[in-house]
Amino acid sequence: MNAEAIQLTKLITGTGMRFVIPVYQRPYSWEEEQCAQLWEDVLTVGRAAEQDPDHAHKHFIGSIVWIQDGVMRASGITPALIIDGQQRVTTLTLMLVALAEYAHRHSDDENLDFSYEEIIDDSYLVNKHKKGDDHYRLTLSQGDRGILRSIIDHLEGRNDSIDDEDHRLIGNLNWFRERLANISDPNAVWHGLQCLWVVSISLTQGQDDPQLIFESMNSTGKDLSTADLVRNYVLMGQRQDEQADLYEHHWRKIEEALGVDSYDRIFDDFLHDWLSMLFAPSKLVSGDVYRVFKQYAEGNGYAEPDCMKKLLDSIRRYAGYYSRIAGGTESDPGLRKAFNEIADLKVSVANPLIMMMYEDYRQKLFSHDDFTSMLRTLISYVFRRMTCEMASNGLNTFFPTVIKRLNDLRESAVPSEFNYREAFEATLLGESGRLRMPSDEEFRTALTERDCYYRFRARYLLSSLENFHHPKDPIDFGTGVYTIEHIMPQNALAHTEWCDMLDNPSEEEFNAHVSRLGNLTLTAYNSELKDATFEQKKKRAIGGYNNDYLTISAELRRIDRWDFNTIAQRGERLAKDALAIWPRPFLPADIIARYRNETTQVKSLRTKKVTLSTLCRAGLLNPGDELTSQSSKYPAKAIITSKFTIRLDSDGSDNDTSASPSDAAVRVLKRAGSPRTTANGWTFWIHENKTLADIRNEYLDSDASEEQSSDFRADFWDGFFNHCSERDDFAEIYGDQSDRSRNTGNWASFGVGQIKYHPEALLSRRHGTVGVKLYFKNAQDIYNKLLIHREKVEAMMDPLDGVITWDDADNDKKSRQVTVTRKADFDAEHRDELYSWMEDALLVMQKLVAFVE
Repeated sequence: MNAEAIQLTKLITGTGMRFVIPVYQRPYSWEEEQCAQLWEDVLTVGRAAEQDPDHAHKHFIGSIVWIQDGVMRASGITPALIIDGQQRVTTLTLMLVALAEYAHRHSDDENLDFSYEEIIDDSYLVNKHKKGDDHYRLTLSQGDRGILRSIIDHLEGRNDSIDDEDHRLIGNLNWFRERLANISDPNAVWHGLQCLWVVSISLTQGQDDPQLIFESMNSTGKDLSTADLVRNYVLMGQRQDEQADLYEHHWRKIEEALGVDSYDRIFDDFLHDWLSMLFAPSKLVSGDVYRVFKQYAEGNGYAEPDCMKKLLDSIRRYAGYYSRIAGGTESDPGLRKAFNEIADLKVSVANPLIMMMYEDYRQKLFSHDDFTSMLRTLISYVFRRMTCEMASNGLNTFFPTVIKRLNDLRESAVPSEFNYREAFEATLLGESGRLRMPSDEEFRTALTERDCYYRFRARYLLSSLENFHHPKDPIDFGTGVYTIEHIMPQNALAHTEWCDMLDNPSEEEFNAHVSRLGNLTLTAYNSELKDATFEQKKKRAIGGYNNDYLTISAELRRIDRWDFNTIAQRGERLAKDALAIWPRPFLPADIIARYRNETTQVKSLRTKKVTLSTLCRAGLLNPGDELTSQSSKYPAKAIITSKFTIRLDSDGSDNDTSASPSDAAVRVLKRAGSPRTTANGWTFWIHENKTLADIRNEYLDSDASEEQSSDFRADFWDGFFNHCSERDDFAEIYGDQSDRSRNTGNWASFGVGQIKYHPEALLSRRHGTVGVKLYFKNAQDIYNKLLIHREKVEAMMDPLDGVITWDDADNDKKSRQVTVTRKADFDAEHRDELYSWMEDALLVMQKLVAFVE
């Protein structure tokens, strides 16, 4: 490897070289934002150079990493493959084209410091006397190649038209053309280009690994997507002559399967879901997708010569399924309708499961009718849960367990005796607790008695109820023409006619009925109907109920009075249709028991790494804990902050914090004047006579089953958050907790609208306790106010029957806390009791806030 700083124009005009973008690189992707940034950089340095020409102006724009493709050709030109930097080089090429065009149009302008002939003759864009590929200074990959060449050919007068005027290359070229046309001093652009410098990094064939270098690069511009990294991994490791074939006949097929126009947008999601399907029920973190893909490819031998094609063909097959499921390309009407509904319900977490089912369907493990029936059951499962307001945050772990269960059942059964549809239905029906499928009565009650306008997808509900009566000729409600109409207006109490018809109800009674299913319909004339009386809404010539052809509004023609009774009656009728649209499959109890899912351990695919934050979340260290240096030569003290960082005990500034023990230790050494730039913070810092390394080992030794513990904590908190959402007094203070993200830690924070203090719920399975604390951050004065009323505070906490602990007021630290804990029995039958106690304790903590406000 050789690295040197070089003027960019000298690099791209170097004798005997031309740059090539390999097929494994992503297409040209810079947009106006990136072009504008480069343009401003060029103008700024160009104008500075004009104002002070005696000064050597340089502006570095990053690095260009390249490797020679073989040896010099007979033409005297050596192709150089760009590993990193293609977006900048391509964009600068477009800028040079725009400058050449400008100079050609203004050839009689004697004030121009550049000319069309100079740009062409000095090899900025072409090797003037070479032909074929060697004629072009820059050759892009695949789909971009022809566009750029047509631009250059057009510039040289060898081509009258430019291919694909809608291409991003053309759009950015037009952007530069427009800027040049409106600039007062185009020379500043030319001079600015001459001031651009890069670090040219040339790799040595056979010694440097382009793939490893590529993965470590993170140049300016647009970040590399997972698709970019995977494509490079797949193609870069192949011989140059194999790369084009592998791209054209295999990788390109994946792009086409996902849709060339949408490929960049959805590939990352597809790959995540494909790997989630393969590794189910393990958890796959989005940031780990590329690493897990490499692990899968290498672990299964696909990285060996001639084996990558097999992997890509498998990915292409599933990419086709994904496109049909999530991209709307399914040709079968029944399947397409189901996939569209799943997309409307926004349950993409089910896509890995559906991809597996699609593959099994293609393998003829079940019939087309079975497939559509299972998709309908899946939709019913999801929509019933939404309607009954059951939390969805457990589905991302539930669906992978369904994949695992179906795979296990299929592999252990005699193929001819395995009933896939029955196994799938039994798996859903066999769940209990927070992941169960609501009963018909629960679903009916939720539809008729709950708010259907704000709480869940009312448009999907109403349009499905209407099209239930038009199975062969469904109405397209996706055009935006139809909106949701409140038959009894939301503003009805402001109108005498409505108040009289409703017998002057209380505001509470009105609010309880106005957004129920029975009072909602669809109309294309919402603004016209609005707050009109019921009679006016019926008789309106256009859009009135008497002339409405929608089935869900048909009964309104026959009704003269619209009140709470008629709302309830219509709600019951529509709910009856809903039970038919979203049915709950029936299986005998013994069949469900036969397929009942045993507890499946969900593991994470993330590489285990213990950090300071890990120890804090495990409860081995806590905010406010003091750390001391065990070095007599470099004495120091530090505090663990509420953000799980280390703040050195100096001026108390939050700016002097470190995320890692080693970084904090290095800061201590620098303050003492030490020349050392590294230190092992894990052995440098001590807490209560233990080094952080000892505490880390304690965590690793005692928590070898951490992933199981993590699952326990996630399950505990999911149940707690759902339980909290069912208590009106709790939700009024802390808000709805049902949509909180998955929590695998030992604590959960609850806000009360303050920065300096907040309540936290605590969980310690190791010590068999739960608790709640009021945590004060850098607020000793506020804590002291509370401490003054200690006797009264403890009297308020006494009904909790827990152990109350206070921080020592004389302890020299910035944070304080008051905590109440109790012993806990974590068996499922005692969970509700624990949850109620923790909720009561959090409500008490909220009341304590009155003492500090």
